Amino acid sequence: MSSASPAAWITGIGTIGPQGSGWQALCDALQQPTACFSHVPESWLQYPGAPDAFIASLNAESEQELRQFESVSTDRACALALRAASEAWAQAAPAVDPRRAGVYWGTGMGGLHTTESGYHRLLVDHAPLRPMTVVRIMGNSAAAQLAIQYKLQGPNHTYSVACASSASALGEALLALRAGRIDLALVGGSEAMLAPGVMAAWGALRVLSTRKTVESAELACRPFSSKRSGLVIGEGAAAFVLESPRHAMARGARPLAELVGYGTSCDAASLVHPQTAGQVYAIRQALDDAGLQPQDIGTVNAHATGTDAGDVAEAQALEQVFGAAIPPVSATKSQHGHLLGAAGALEAAVCVASLQQQLIPATLGSEPRDERCARLDVSAHPRTASLEYVLSNSFAFGGSNVSLIFKRAPSSQDTD
Repeated sequence: MSSASPAAWITGIGTIGPQGSGWQALCDALQQPTACFSHVPESWLQYPGAPDAFIASLNAESEQELRQFESVSTDRACALALRAASEAWAQAAPAVDPRRAGVYWGTGMGGLHTTESGYHRLLVDHAPLRPMTVVRIMGNSAAAQLAIQYKLQGPNHTYSVACASSASALGEALLALRAGRIDLALVGGSEAMLAPGVMAAWGALRVLSTRKTVESAELACRPFSSKRSGLVIGEGAAAFVLESPRHAMARGARPLAELVGYGTSCDAASLVHPQTAGQVYAIRQALDDAGLQPQDIGTVNAHATGTDAGDVAEAQALEQVFGAAIPPVSATKSQHGHLLGAAGALEAAVCVASLQQQLIPATLGSEPRDERCARLDVSAHPRTASLEYVLSNSFAFGGSNVSLIFKRAPSSQDTD
């Protein structure tokens, strides 16, 4: 084992997504996995090229809860960020010098709901735009609102790296904590991309799972299966409080898990076709960063969107890194869909839940298996396991690759 770089402690987690609102809802859903998919509203099908697609939206209870975070200056993605962060912050209950605390946030398309409704208001309704339209649309809106809410006066960074956005935010926050630039970071990602115009754009790419290609909503997203039909777009947010172990211990905080490894690369080859070599490089960087060998990883949370190109490239990357001993793999987008810019953060929360529950999540609908992915050990049911380290992959359009490694929380004896 090579020398490991310092870790960051996770002292607070908050989530909201298709599986419900709150960290406990996510943990419960992983124990009883179901596919949280439905059809797009019928009214969206009136638009040219609108796909009759499946989506992963919030349930009615989560919608009701989200309303208390909405205001004239918050887009839906921002409200989701505020909801997730409120839970993470309350759990961590940190005391921190405001100038030693920062926000690191990821989003693929920021205030997209406001953008789309703004065009409709201007071009269809012939009405003037609302005064707060600009600040609702801007990509750093959520990060700015989080800083205001919690009086965090240190770095305030927004990462827009498509599906790797929030995974990048987590990795960059880890580097800032290691460098001693900050003591604490509020980190995560949010995405609210379920709108008719955006779905039409995704439909034009021909990567969505639709009613024309799928028997039922339960089988809408089938990573690694020969019957896969495409991805299911979801919405939601996940937030974390990351701290340096020194800072957390000084105030008597306990970790929920540790973030110990970060690797990132760019394929520099294609906007939409993932490359195995770039993914291998990101995974190996994360292992080196954590001071680990491949055999130390207990399970992999795969990016695995349910598209042919993505699933096969990642399966090949895992074979190259792990050889004949690929650890068990899970693809939880088969349950909660693809949250795009928020995907890395939500799946980081899944990794922490895996470590706490000593559980490998289910991958729904993966059989019959694509023979090119046949070497992956996946299961339609959650499995118990002894897990010390979990690897999470986020591989994005644009060729950006991020791999993160999480470690089970040390015992109280180890940290006292």
